Amino acid sequence: MKIIILSPNVDTVFTPEQKKQLQDAGQVTYVSKPQSLIDIPELMSEGEKILAFDPDFSEWIVKNDEIEKIPDLKAICLQTTSFSWIDTDFANSKDIPITNLRGFSSVAVAEWATMMMLSLARKLPIIIKDNWQQDYSKHKGIELRGKTAGIIGVGNIGKTIAANCQGLGMNVQYWSKTSRDKDLTYVELTELMKTSDIIFPVVAQNKDTQGMITDDMLQSMKKTAIFISVIHNVYNHQLLLDMVKNGNAYGYGFEDPKARIGDFEGNVWAGPELAWCTEDSMRKNAVQWVASIISATKGDFPTKVN
Repeated sequence: MKIIILSPNVDTVFTPEQKKQLQDAGQVTYVSKPQSLIDIPELMSEGEKILAFDPDFSEWIVKNDEIEKIPDLKAICLQTTSFSWIDTDFANSKDIPITNLRGFSSVAVAEWATMMMLSLARKLPIIIKDNWQQDYSKHKGIELRGKTAGIIGVGNIGKTIAANCQGLGMNVQYWSKTSRDKDLTYVELTELMKTSDIIFPVVAQNKDTQGMITDDMLQSMKKTAIFISVIHNVYNHQLLLDMVKNGNAYGYGFEDPKARIGDFEGNVWAGPELAWCTEDSMRKNAVQWVASIISATKGDFPTKVN
């Protein structure tokens, strides 16, 4: 079995021991230079193969017409939890299993979201824009103890955020389409949006959740509410920016590699997409990716998404 690993970070992703595990599982080729898939000789050659894909290799874009031209492709093993950047329906129509990784960055992302919450509660974006000059009136923040966190989705990340909030003495309520957690208080989504002091959407980002949080739901939020997001396309980003600007929301935190805190008016925390990026999560990522690839060579796909 051929194993083709596409990643601009091949020199740092795997330990020597992990590389040895992969070599024992098949004929391994590492490709670090971003290029069209059809320009990679090993991918276009005959023989069964597993494609291991780091999205940074292709700027999170995978073209169906390139995948279709790869002969004897038995599986695609993604390096990420997210799989919205690849056409799973198309792969399914070609009988190509796609696997993802799960839970490796849950703690990292939850801690990042908690950090954004604390920063916005104490108006850190406004303090930064004021060059750290003290203003006891303008920079007066809020305390989180006793406040209510509303978590939309109770997967690994949502549960970890809930634990962090409870550790700060906060109340926690949640909404989930299918999951239930007996240790947390369930409320309907519309009720959560109206009654929560801090709102964390942490549902999977896909076609089903796109636009799930409507404009009416956003406008029903308390004017003192903070909205913290580590996902995209589930709600109206511009509306939230306008709400903070006009005093209809206390704060808004999100990730955008091109945005800066100074780009926005009011209590808006805009940072790079680094929520997942810790030494611990990267180590767990590599362990899971190796396991996923080796399982795929055996025809086993425990984290299949299509």
